[in-house]
Parts: sequence; C-alpha cells; structure tokens
Amino acid sequence: IVKKKDITLVSNSIGTSSVLQAVMDTPDLYTGICIVTPNFRELHSAEIAFPSISMPVVRTIQKALRENGQPLFEALATPSTVAQILKEPYKRQEAIDDTLVAVLLDPLLLDGASNVVFDTLSYSAGPLPEQQLAMFPENKPVWICYGKDDPWTPSRRVDALIQKPAVQQVVGFDGVGHCPHDEAPELVNPFVLEFLEHVHAKSNKASPSKAASGNSFASILDGIFK
Repeated sequence: IVKKKDITLVSNSIGTSSVLQAVMDTPDLYTGICIVTPNFRELHSAEIAFPSISMPVVRTIQKALRENGQPLFEALATPSTVAQILKEPYKRQEAIDDTLVAVLLDPLLLDGASNVVFDTLSYSAGPLPEQQLAMFPENKPVWICYGKDDPWTPSRRVDALIQKPAVQQVVGFDGVGHCPHDEAPELVNPFVLEFLEHVHAKSNKASPSKAASGNSFASILDGIFK
C-alpha cells in the first residue's frame, strides 16, 4: 500500500528477505511489514548439511541450470506441471484451480523469466530472515502468519520469530499450507486488514494531521478486498 512515503509491505514466501532488506535499507519510507509464510532460504549455505561437501555440488547444479536450464524450464512451465507441483505445498487442494495456475504460470512465460527463476535458485549467500530481524528497526512492526500444514516451512522456526524485537504477532492457521492467502483468504485477509489498520493508526498517532484528511482508511481497505 503506497501513499507518499508511508509504504506498508505485504510479502509471501521468497519475498520475505526482499521486504525485510528494503525496510532495513530505507526505513523512513516504510511503516511496517506483514509476512504471509516466511521463507528460510533452504538453499542457503548455512541451511545445507555438510556445506563443505554439499555446497560445491549445489553450486555445480546451480551453474548448470543458469547456463543450460532453458529447455528444462520450458518443459516444466506447463499448466499440468504447475498444478502438480502445487499439490505438495497446498494443503487445501481445492484451491488449485485454473485461475491460480494461470496467475502463477503466465509470468513464467515472459521473456527473461527463466533467468529470474534460476538466479533465485542460485542465490545461496546473504542474510537469513532471523539475522535480518535481529537488526530490524524496532519501530517498524512486523506481523507474521503461516499455515501449520505447510511441508516447506517448519512451524517451530516460524513461531520462534516472535522473540525478535520488531515482531509483534505470529499466527498459525490450522489446516492450511504454504500459501494461506490462496487456500484460506477468509483467514488471511482479516489478518492483513488488521495489520494495515494497526500501522495506519500508529502513523496517525505520530502525525495527527493525517487522521483528519481524506476518506477513512477502513473504507479504502474494504474497497481493495471486495
């Protein structure tokens, strides 16, 4: 949600590190972050067992994908393959419909999309979310929600993030997988709306003149989510 310099970020999965870093780099632009299922970057060198042995193998595979992976990418970028892949992280299988597959697949068919995917898979350095949150500005609230039945995201590790100073809430949803915003919007949307109201009220408290201007923030949010 962008208005002048009051930017509130909402991220999912691999976007976690990006939004955390954005706020750390230019904190004056942002009001806070709502994270829907954090990603702990499983291909990071610190996350892989026996890194002195395994990382050279991982880097070789990453290099091969960047240089020669286009045919494999094109073979996998099909509706049936995307739908099949989604069956692993999505607990609520009924959420996997043609619309969802198209939303995820269409960007992958654009020129240069494979380069972005391979670069993402090849990035095994940089800070982990826990490290970023340890240095995160405490006056920028962070709320986190996730699906408890996500096979890719360990619940105990997500819950432990509440120990970080800026993290105000960590909420797990039962019976939901990796993308709760797709699987259970009736749970996620209210959570995001409450967070946006929270940071907006905090901003208004800091700058009382904002509260009296324009339409109510709640009515604007209602229009976005309806």
